[in-house]
Amino acid sequence: MLSKKTLSIFFTGIICNPLISFAANLTINGGEVNFRGQVVAAPCSVTTDDITKTVNMGQVRTNNFPTKGTWYDPVAFQLHLEDCDTTVLKTVAVRFDGISDANDPQVFQTGNGAGSSSGIGLGIFDYSGQLLIPNTQPKNFLPLVDGETVLHYTAKYRSTLNHVISGDASTTVWFKMIYQ
Repeated sequence: MLSKKTLSIFFTGIICNPLISFAANLTINGGEVNFRGQVVAAPCSVTTDDITKTVNMGQVRTNNFPTKGTWYDPVAFQLHLEDCDTTVLKTVAVRFDGISDANDPQVFQTGNGAGSSSGIGLGIFDYSGQLLIPNTQPKNFLPLVDGETVLHYTAKYRSTLNHVISGDASTTVWFKMIYQ
């Protein structure tokens, strides 16, 4: 016959075993992961690092803009294309879209809301120095290179009023690849 101690251990094991198993299989929500991407029928794809790009324009003093229409020093940036196949299409250009400046529609509006600068816009120039007018089709196309193609641009601040007021001069511009 089994002792009371042995029976006690036996029944405790039977009763607690499902609880121990339950605790070992506890599942709770931990969060979510968002995956973003596109499948494109194009001769190239934009590199992951360039899909969302930041160009640091730095700090610029207001006295660098003595009159309306004054440009400040250029800041270079590139867009990188990968897996290019020139048997699909041969050339590429980029269209830049965003809010154009109300005082100078040839540049993008900068700053928005409290603490923003005023009297400043942002111009984007292609590899040839051609100003790319916001929300318009580009005129200059570059030949694609099999494998990787690098597109070179510059950005410049431009005074859109005779008097520039200091503040945040950031802007967001979207780009679209145009192949021919």
